[in-house]
Amino acid sequence: TSNHADIAEQYPIGSDLRSNLICRKEKSLSGQQSVFVKIKDHSKSALVASYEMAFLLAKKKKPFTDGEEMIKPALEIAAKMIGDQHVSRKLNQLTLSNNTMTRRVGELANDVHRQVAQQIQNCKYFSLAMDESTDISDTAQLAVFIRSVGDDIELIEELLGLESIHETTKGSDLFDTLKLCAERNNIDWTKLDSICSDGAPALTGKQSGCLALLEKFLCRPVLKYHCIIHQEALCGKTLSMKHVMDVVVKCVNKIRGRALNRREFRQFLCILQEEYGELLFHCDVRSLSKGKVLSRFWELKESVYLFLSEIDDLQTERECIVCDEWLNDLAFLVDITSHLNTLNVNLQGKEKLF
Repeated sequence: TSNHADIAEQYPIGSDLRSNLICRKEKSLSGQQSVFVKIKDHSKSALVASYEMAFLLAKKKKPFTDGEEMIKPALEIAAKMIGDQHVSRKLNQLTLSNNTMTRRVGELANDVHRQVAQQIQNCKYFSLAMDESTDISDTAQLAVFIRSVGDDIELIEELLGLESIHETTKGSDLFDTLKLCAERNNIDWTKLDSICSDGAPALTGKQSGCLALLEKFLCRPVLKYHCIIHQEALCGKTLSMKHVMDVVVKCVNKIRGRALNRREFRQFLCILQEEYGELLFHCDVRSLSKGKVLSRFWELKESVYLFLSEIDDLQTERECIVCDEWLNDLAFLVDITSHLNTLNVNLQGKEKLF
């Protein structure tokens, strides 16, 4: 009445003019509100897409800079070739910079961590798996995995923590690190049923090993398991096939160790029209390496013998390659490592209960 007295005069109450004015104002207000709603929907879609792409980069272990340098240009090219200008305008709302991708992945990781913590608190029982190794900077890293089951028999498998150890890696150090990781995640130790580790003395020692200290801390025994890779390594020492591996490693190193020999051997295999192009190096720290090296050597054993004869080197090893008894041992080792590799691959992944 104070600020818009002229409206009452121009548009009397109950008149058609006033009704038309109200309708126009309502349409104007609805139009303004719909504009803001559309902008909000577009922003939300772009935000969700940004999180999805950050998750994709993290899952594929790609650099976060690929979001701005690879994904967005690829989407722009696709939109341009399709000829959809509407999609091209929406792409401008996507934020895929390095800092944004880093922040998105951190938020996703924190969300997963919160979900895991909640599931652990509500679980009925859980088991742990732990392994200690060093990274490329010689820093010891303790990886702790958890498998829990609830009242609904839903199985949860996640990485509980990756803890760095900057000093000694004795059993007490590993136990303190494990305990710190558990306290950070509010783990109820009374629900612990079993724990799996490798056979390192720092983990499995009867007196001062990590598992022994854990049992003393819990004041009760727990089921303890060794990883299957460690058991295979122990069986490999008992098998006594060193005379086979030594010959194979020497032949492979002779051919792959020098660039000239490697080039000539690849050309030699090309002339013979072999199925494979070269031999594989053996790496002790990779569990599947030995089986692959032996399998490739078995397929190319005749070519290896001919090539070593051409360069007139490794006389003793050449004699082994044509020896029936040695070939029988090689065939046995190839078969057993092939079956073990198949088993190890089948055991990888989630929800493997055998």
